[in-house]
Amino acid sequence: MFRVRGLFVPVRTLALLLSEIVLMSLVLYFFAAPADSRFLGSSGSSVPEQFSLLLAISTILTMVAVGLYNHDAMRDYRATLARAVMALALEAPFIFIAMLLYKQYLSPSVPAWLVWYGKVTVALFVCLVTTRAICLFSIGSGAFKRRVVVIGSGEPAQRVRQLGERSGAHFIPAAFVGLPGRDSTVQCSYTLDATVDAEQLAQFTRRSGANEIIIATDDRRGLPVHPLLGCKSRGITITDFLSFCERETGRVDLETLQPSWLIFSDGFRMSWTARAVKRMFDVVVSAAMLVFALPLLVFTALAIKLEDGAPVFYSQERVGLLGKRFTLFKFRSMRVDAEDHSGPQWAEKQDARITRVGAFIRKVRIDELPQLINVLRGDMSFIGPRPERPYFVEQLTRHVPFYGERHAVKPGITGWAQIMYPYGASLQDARHKLSYDLYYVKNHTLLLDLIVLIQTVRVILFPDGAR
Repeated sequence: MFRVRGLFVPVRTLALLLSEIVLMSLVLYFFAAPADSRFLGSSGSSVPEQFSLLLAISTILTMVAVGLYNHDAMRDYRATLARAVMALALEAPFIFIAMLLYKQYLSPSVPAWLVWYGKVTVALFVCLVTTRAICLFSIGSGAFKRRVVVIGSGEPAQRVRQLGERSGAHFIPAAFVGLPGRDSTVQCSYTLDATVDAEQLAQFTRRSGANEIIIATDDRRGLPVHPLLGCKSRGITITDFLSFCERETGRVDLETLQPSWLIFSDGFRMSWTARAVKRMFDVVVSAAMLVFALPLLVFTALAIKLEDGAPVFYSQERVGLLGKRFTLFKFRSMRVDAEDHSGPQWAEKQDARITRVGAFIRKVRIDELPQLINVLRGDMSFIGPRPERPYFVEQLTRHVPFYGERHAVKPGITGWAQIMYPYGASLQDARHKLSYDLYYVKNHTLLLDLIVLIQTVRVILFPDGAR
């Protein structure tokens, strides 16, 4: 598992991504420009390397956008094929732009361009299917999985074992090491008592095929410090349970979270230059989206007006950065009198308060577009935890530990929790989403923001859980 600017990337995913960039670039270079005068300019020149690389990278971005690098798509061949078709459909504008940039290499006739576009699409599809078949085989064979030794035999160790048994795990618990006098819920193959020195523990770890030790104990008091220190000096990685869970799941484990871990762990840092870049990112992306979405905004406003009358927009008080309240703008998706009698309440499936137009715009997230104004005003960021209403924030702060920490950054239109977890409409959902929000607050970088922005396309195209 590699950590790249706040994002943990599995070795398998990184290997797949790099291999697909190289393979697609090569195939496009040699296959997408046949030595045929209908597709090449009169000079007979081949498509340059930049052209092939441009198309390969843009294809990778569309594949990321539809979730082809997510675990479910890697394991399910049918999901891979469906999303591959979607990715190649989204790739069409990029192919067209690339042909315009390098039109001197192609025949100007429209039929020739269409045939060439078809050949490029087939070439990319063959590459994608080939690499995914190899990836599916590697997942089944357990390739790219790390082996770890787990010190502990209680509930945290049991959690590590469960994570290792789940579909898509990136590691294998090679052995569990017990401590004297501790209760055991997992079977241990070794006991770390006072007689075990650093060399013995290091040899046991390496015999297990591992190069990492996970400290998964309920209580760290009584841990044999010297053997662990000796293992670390011998090049064996020592990782605590919370950091391990954060790395493997992309969220902070709330069940075992201690304030001390938040205080002493990495993260929660953003320089003034990073904040300035993020603000520039917010303004540029939001302004561009407002311009391109203007026809859609007008059409949506007319649809709401025709179905249920005015007002078209809905404003509501939300909690933002450091608990400061602001007015959030949305397209109205519920009846005007939706909460006159019931008061604030969570949205439900088949919610009777939602209009027909409202149900559709919620499904494809169009109702969120007016929040671009909030981003330009500085109330929100484009990427961040979703802002909640003060009524729900008060409830959740009382019942969910560390809930207030999500207000350490500006709220966003979309966020890490939104692409990782479906719509939340209960206290338990709020806890799960908080675990992802805390991960974002702790690790947010511009790269993580870009990944969230690209992956939001998948949430819109496959709106599971939208309400």
